[in-house]
Amino acid sequence: MPTYSYIALDPSGKKIKGEVEAEDERDVVSQLRPRRFTIISVKRKSKVSELGGKELSQLSIFSPRIKGRDIIIAFRQMATLINAGLPIVQCLDILIHQTPNPTLKKVFIQIKADVEAGVSLSEALAKTKKFPPLTYNLIKAGETGGVLDDLLLRLASYLEEAESIKERVKSALRYPLFVLFMAGGLTLALLFYVLPRMEELFREAFKADLPAFTAFILNFSRLLREKFYIVPVILGIVLLVYFIMKKTEKGAYLIDSLKLKIPVLGKLFHRIALSRFTRTLATLTDSGVPILDALELTGKASGNKVIEKATEEARQALREGETIAAPLRKYPIFPPLTISMISVGERTGALDDMLNKIADLYEDEVKRMVDSLTSLLEPLLIAFMGASVGIVVVAMYLPYFTMFQHIGG
Repeated sequence: MPTYSYIALDPSGKKIKGEVEAEDERDVVSQLRPRRFTIISVKRKSKVSELGGKELSQLSIFSPRIKGRDIIIAFRQMATLINAGLPIVQCLDILIHQTPNPTLKKVFIQIKADVEAGVSLSEALAKTKKFPPLTYNLIKAGETGGVLDDLLLRLASYLEEAESIKERVKSALRYPLFVLFMAGGLTLALLFYVLPRMEELFREAFKADLPAFTAFILNFSRLLREKFYIVPVILGIVLLVYFIMKKTEKGAYLIDSLKLKIPVLGKLFHRIALSRFTRTLATLTDSGVPILDALELTGKASGNKVIEKATEEARQALREGETIAAPLRKYPIFPPLTISMISVGERTGALDDMLNKIADLYEDEVKRMVDSLTSLLEPLLIAFMGASVGIVVVAMYLPYFTMFQHIGG
C-alpha cells in the first residue's frame, strides 16, 4: 500500500504534517476526517507538483483583470470540493483547470505552489494581494474552526451581495453617461466645426455688429480652438490634486466628507457605505473573527474615511471595556436606527443578526435610490443635451432674426 504525506490543521488551528498508508487520496481524507483535521494537501512521497514554481511576477500587465464574478464562482466551487472531502491542493488543481480567466489561473497556480510548500491557504491568498483583505481573515477563521467550506460559501455570498450593488450602480449610470457623452460631442462639433464656418459667413454677410449673444459664443468658440490645451491641463491639475489628496489621511477624509454632502448623490454614497459597514461586520463576527480584528477590517472595507475613523474609535473604546455603539453615536453619519439596533444586538448577544437586518434594510434602500435616481437623471440629461445644442443653434441664427427685423422695419 502506498504511503502518502499530508499537511493539515488540527481543531485548534495548529499546522501538522504526517504520513499515512492508504489506497488513494480519498482514503487518506477518510482516515483523517474523524480527527476533525482540515486537510491542506495530500500527496505521494515521490509526487512532484507539475504546476508549481511559477511566480506571480509572470503576470502580464495586459492580462485580463480579475472580476468579482470570477472570484465568487471560484470560492463556491472550492467550497463544494472541500465539502466533498478533497484536499485543498487537489481543489486548487481543479480550479486551475476550470478557471477561464488566465490571470486568476496564474494566481491559483502560485497559491497551489505555496500551499504545497507548507503555507496555509489564508497566508497563500494574502501573499497574492489579489483578493479583498477580509477574505484572508474569514478563510483563516474557517481553517482554525474546521469549517472552511462553510466560510467559503459565506464569503462568496458576501462578495455576491457587494458585487450586486456595484453592478446596479454601474448599469444605472451607463445611460446617463452615454447621453452626457453625446451632448458633449455634439456641442464640441458645433463649436469646433460649424461655428468657424458660420463666423466667416457672418463676417461677409453682416457689416454691422453681431448680436452680443452671438459674439460671445463665437469668441468662446475661438478661445477653445486657439487655447484648446487649457481644458486638458486644467482637468489634469484637478485630477492630480485629487489623487494626491486621496493618498493623504486628511485629504482622503476631506474628500469622503464632501462626497456625503453632494446633493442627491451624497445620500446614495452614504447608504452604500453603511450597507458595506453593516454587512462586512456581520459576516466577520458571525464567522468567528475576533471583534477587534473585525472592526479594523470593517472600517477599511466601508470605502469611506469618515466611517473608518468612527470604527477605529469604536475599536479603541471596545478595547477599554466600552460598547461598540457608544462612540458611534458621536458621528452623524450613523443614523439613530443603526446605533439602536447595534446596541440591542450587543445587549442580547445577537449582534450579527441585527447587523444583517440593517444591511438588508440599507441594500434595499440603495436599490430604490438607484432606480429613482435613474428615472430622475434621464429627463434632466436630455434637457441638458437639448439646451446645450439649442444655445449654439440660437447663437447661429440670431443675426438672421435681427437682420429680418431691420428689413421689416
